[in-house]
Amino acid sequence: MKKIISIIALGLMVSFLGCKTSQSPVNHDNSRKSDVQTIDESEIVKAIPAEQGVNFFEGTLEEGIAKAKAENKLLFVDCYTTWCGPCQMMKKYTFKDADLGEFMAEKYVCMAVNMEDSEGLVVGQKYPVPAFPTLLFLDKTGRLIHGQSGSVNASALLNLAKETAQSNWQ
Repeated sequence: MKKIISIIALGLMVSFLGCKTSQSPVNHDNSRKSDVQTIDESEIVKAIPAEQGVNFFEGTLEEGIAKAKAENKLLFVDCYTTWCGPCQMMKKYTFKDADLGEFMAEKYVCMAVNMEDSEGLVVGQKYPVPAFPTLLFLDKTGRLIHGQSGSVNASALLNLAKETAQSNWQ
């Protein structure tokens, strides 16, 4: 019985010592005030400078291949649709990353192709696009080096772009 009482007493002491009182002010509705400001998602997107991130070349696939060849770069193609949620998330967040944008500008000509437009049909006939988004990494002649279906964050895409560029640089 003494052991049980000792264990209960020890448990209560640990519980009381572990509890701390907050110095934070309390509102009249008993909710804590916080020094942390919450920011709406749209404010985050607006706060990202327009020039930061991946710059996409606007043109046809053939023009993109010609540009990559002329600049001695690889070609990156984001295959998306307007109704694809993960595609829109990548557009809002992944492609706005400064480090990703800097690396892609150095090593790739980047294109974003709406797969429901006429140019999307051209891309879809030439390369495997099983789902949206599909990310295509092409050499400067248009040969497929690597394809990836599904959304990725900026860090993962940067690593994939670096690996692709390093292993296939000509």
